[in-house]
Amino acid sequence: MDMHNPYKPPGQALPSSGQPMSAPLPLDQRAALLQATDKPMYFAPSTFKLAAMSLVTFGLYTMYWFWRNWQAIQRETGESLWPWARALFCPLWSFSCFAQLADLVRGRRRELAFPVALLGIVFLVLTLAGRLDNAASLLAFLSFVPLLPVNALLRQYHRDERIDSTRLDRLTIWHVLILLAGGGLLLMLLLVIILGEVTINLPEGTLS
Repeated sequence: MDMHNPYKPPGQALPSSGQPMSAPLPLDQRAALLQATDKPMYFAPSTFKLAAMSLVTFGLYTMYWFWRNWQAIQRETGESLWPWARALFCPLWSFSCFAQLADLVRGRRRELAFPVALLGIVFLVLTLAGRLDNAASLLAFLSFVPLLPVNALLRQYHRDERIDSTRLDRLTIWHVLILLAGGGLLLMLLLVIILGEVTINLPEGTLS
């Protein structure tokens, strides 16, 4: 049964629990809260994680980086994209990816340290180096290097906008297993390539 509260100010309703209702946030605070939760987040792991995972996965993690950031671009721009296809053909689409990411954060007063065209050309050359049949093919393992300035720019954006992206830096058990297994394979491959380039000249009669 409802009891009349003689101490209640006129026109003020009490909730059914009997506890006073919290006052609504001011309009400016609500707008700031909505703006903070609506800030875009890009895929920008730590430099160590990006470099190490790219090396031990033989470039697959580099494609994963492109795929995640193409998804972010699609969310931010609303364009109809095929992130997986653009990641698969990342040597061709890297120019567009770098440019769009730089443009998205440039509106927030941040600039890329290197020209987009230069980064795209270097990435393309390093990727094509893997088709060589000599020790120069090892340059393909460095194809992640042109991603580093873009990744650093995205990480700076996260810090400036106070976006918590620390989970991108964490190494899970799966990351550790991939690093161990892929690192072993990479080491064996490097030994095979290097030893294959070395010729040992023994003096005549040594094996006689």
